[in-house]
Amino acid sequence: MTIPGVTGPPLLVGREREQAMLRDYLAAACAGRGSLVLIGGEAGIGKTALADALCREAAGQGALVLTGHCYDLTETPPYGPWVELFEQYRATSSDPPGSIRPLPAPFAPRGALGAIASQTTLFEQVRNFLGVAAISRPLVLLLEDLHWADPASLDLLRYQARHLAFAAILIVATYRAEETTSDHPFVALLPSLVREGKTERLNLRPLDDDAVRKLLATRYPLPDAARERLVAYLQTHTDGNPFFIKDFLRSLAEESVLRPMERGWMLGDLTLVRVPSLVRQVLTVRLTRLGEVTQRLLAIAAVIGPELPLSLWAIVAAVDEETLLAVTERAIGARILEETPDRSRVRFVHALIRETLYEGIPLSQRRMWHRQIGELLATRSLPDPDEVAYHFQCATDRRAFAWLVEAGGRARRRWAWLTAAERYEAALAIMGEMHTGSRAELLYFIALLRQFVDPANGVVLLEEAEHLAATAGDQVLAACARYMRGALRCYARDYRQGLADLETGAAALDALAPIDPVRLQELDVGGDDLGEHIRRGGIAAWLALLGRYAEVRALESRLSASKERKEPGGGFYRALGIACAGLGEPSAANVAYAQSRQAVRALGDYYAVAIVTLDELERVGLPYYADRVTGRRILAEIVTDAWRQAPGVFQGADSSGLAHLLILFLEGVWIEAQRLALIVRTTQDLTSLRRVATRILGNIARNQGDTDLAWTLVWEVLPAGPDASPGDFRFLDAQVMQQLAFSLAIDTADLEAACHWLDAHDRWLAWSGSVLGQAEGQLGWATYHRAAGNSNGAYERATRAFAHAASPRQPLALLAAHRLLGELDTDAARFTDAQTHLDAALALAEACAAPYERALTLLAIAEMRIATDGRNEAIELLHEARAILVPLDAKPALVRADTLMTQVVSHVASVHPAHLTEREVEVLRLVAAGYTNRQIADMLSLSERTVHVHVRNIFAKTHTENRAGATAFAFHHGLA
Repeated sequence: MTIPGVTGPPLLVGREREQAMLRDYLAAACAGRGSLVLIGGEAGIGKTALADALCREAAGQGALVLTGHCYDLTETPPYGPWVELFEQYRATSSDPPGSIRPLPAPFAPRGALGAIASQTTLFEQVRNFLGVAAISRPLVLLLEDLHWADPASLDLLRYQARHLAFAAILIVATYRAEETTSDHPFVALLPSLVREGKTERLNLRPLDDDAVRKLLATRYPLPDAARERLVAYLQTHTDGNPFFIKDFLRSLAEESVLRPMERGWMLGDLTLVRVPSLVRQVLTVRLTRLGEVTQRLLAIAAVIGPELPLSLWAIVAAVDEETLLAVTERAIGARILEETPDRSRVRFVHALIRETLYEGIPLSQRRMWHRQIGELLATRSLPDPDEVAYHFQCATDRRAFAWLVEAGGRARRRWAWLTAAERYEAALAIMGEMHTGSRAELLYFIALLRQFVDPANGVVLLEEAEHLAATAGDQVLAACARYMRGALRCYARDYRQGLADLETGAAALDALAPIDPVRLQELDVGGDDLGEHIRRGGIAAWLALLGRYAEVRALESRLSASKERKEPGGGFYRALGIACAGLGEPSAANVAYAQSRQAVRALGDYYAVAIVTLDELERVGLPYYADRVTGRRILAEIVTDAWRQAPGVFQGADSSGLAHLLILFLEGVWIEAQRLALIVRTTQDLTSLRRVATRILGNIARNQGDTDLAWTLVWEVLPAGPDASPGDFRFLDAQVMQQLAFSLAIDTADLEAACHWLDAHDRWLAWSGSVLGQAEGQLGWATYHRAAGNSNGAYERATRAFAHAASPRQPLALLAAHRLLGELDTDAARFTDAQTHLDAALALAEACAAPYERALTLLAIAEMRIATDGRNEAIELLHEARAILVPLDAKPALVRADTLMTQVVSHVASVHPAHLTEREVEVLRLVAAGYTNRQIADMLSLSERTVHVHVRNIFAKTHTENRAGATAFAFHHGLA
């Protein structure tokens, strides 16, 4: 029976504003300004109805609409919604000639994902395909239920969303807000989606009373009083949820409480209706009316999944095709099922319907059906391991183990690491303590797949994996576990033990050579022909980061002497770049970094390209070539471009801004630098940049007078303070924070603490042999001695700093050395020398485009001008310095500027009229008293000739011609 008033399109009353916004986004996409629209809200709130309405409208305007669904996480394979989406892409008779493009190779097999070279390659292929396909007609991509999406699908969405601004592509994605907890992958993704691309969010709220009234007016015209009763009833029982409202209205109509009359509708007594307290029970009542046979078949369908292949459904249900088609028609008529767009399958209209059916099945019956479905799927050609594993898991059938392992391997090969880890963990739970060798391998892979998320737990897993592998006689796996455990220890900051494990693991693998290269590649430690070079490159990288530069050089010699002349790989070249930079060889460092970049780019590893280039910017570009402004910006753009091509990287962050973080600090854009640095420190997947952000925040905090924050960050990086031992922390982190610490101590005149930190800095430099940092250390000591009143010691240390900064040339260190030498020369009244140094410092500040450094130099020059009576120039210099310092909120420097300005103003107030000097005033007073030049000379112990010069100057300055005029001037100005 068809119930009047409940036919037609989905309920969209109360969503007029959202519909208008979606039309605007569609119009913009059709004009080549694409975007991503996220539609969120609770189950049944109308997300799908709104998206479907948009898709119908888009199709009517000639756009190509493709839809992909996400299902329960255990069922959704890697890239599942994208596979479904591309499966719909096929030519029809209405398609314009040339509008259909070949699918990206991995998606060419219908309903599956083929082999992929790397995640980056896959993402770039999809981007290129969509971009080309959208040239002939706009594309609208609908991704349903992202709260169930696998992490790899989310990474692919994020990558594509970055490139929509100039494409005729609109991506619409729906998700349930209540299904996304704070640790959900989609929640972590949301900030970066909004920040990085043109992304809009529509959060659907329950319908208010006015919207429900409008809905009733369009479908169930009732008298005012009856309408208000029904509005109140619906709001009480549905909380404004459109899906539930529709089902309640259907139930009321079926029970004739709401029934049509000749004119309009009539509402019966709602108090007599036994309405269930939960909306799920409404669905249950609705299903009951379909009869036992239909209910049983729909229950089997709920076990099969959200979409139903009719052939599989018929086999499990043991019914003929005619019976199944009749049931399907009834279910479609009752809005329980609907056909898929290609009409090859049917699916549940809403997830709540399937959930209601599923929960009503006795557990034993549910498990039996799951087992039967799993067995049927397993016998098919090219079965989906995720799907088979899911059904065997639900059946508590141990056969799920093998399928989970296969699903995990497939996900790992597709670079869907978190999904792979979840499959392996599920398999491990089924396996228990048996099968020692297989358990060891699963533990090994879980640790590797989560190495960047939880390295400390990975160490524990690898310890067990090594033990089990050794017990099982698998020496290759045991050695690999030891080696990778070393890498994870280093990620967890246990550097000494980590390097020891890396060394012993690499040595064990070397001793086992030759090893099957396929096995080594599978275990992610490099094939046998490159094994030693790749493994030693990994060791070299950690040695370099810890400041053990001589050992990196020794390793370079060892690999160069190797009989097999193989390229060491990107990791080793990066290590060599770090070592050369630290040892004062910038040209060699540039060559090594270029080789590293070339090697990792050839592998399609754009994340590594970004990290290597950022490393080069910090260790070479800024220390050695800070006055090459264009060069450092080119490096930053390489980082930006690489991050744009690196899928799944830096969720929640603006990668473009992060690439310029160091430059923003140097160039005085501190507000933006602070904003980005704080994002880095609060974003879980930005650990590789957190150290950079911490160093920048620490230095900005000191420059802004926030000493508490600056010290907090120092102790965060170096909890052992100045007693920290070299090799226990990353060298650059320690070096920069030690410099910050002794500067903070000197700022507050805590010279004892400053001495401890300076000694620590010297000790670390001597241990490492680093050239970088020597100039900063000597400048620290010079400042310390100046504060202690030891001007000779200060000048000696500043001179040493200058020598270190000049060879190899380090513009910023050279700038600081020039400025300090100029200040010391000013203190000693060596004004000519001071002028030379301060002019050189100012020129370097301008060449490096470093406004804060320029402001500090202007203050030093102003101080010199005050000492040499250049008061007017000093005032101009102080005004210029303040113009730089105020936007930076550089409080300590501003205090210094204000102090100098007070000195200038005070000095100007005490200056005698007509710019007479103090000596000239003395002479004028005696002239006014009637003394002769000889008498004045005797009284002031001057020569008569000198007195004559002073008297002549007095006449000139006071514009008088004789002693009488000068005397009158003196009386007039109170000088006599």
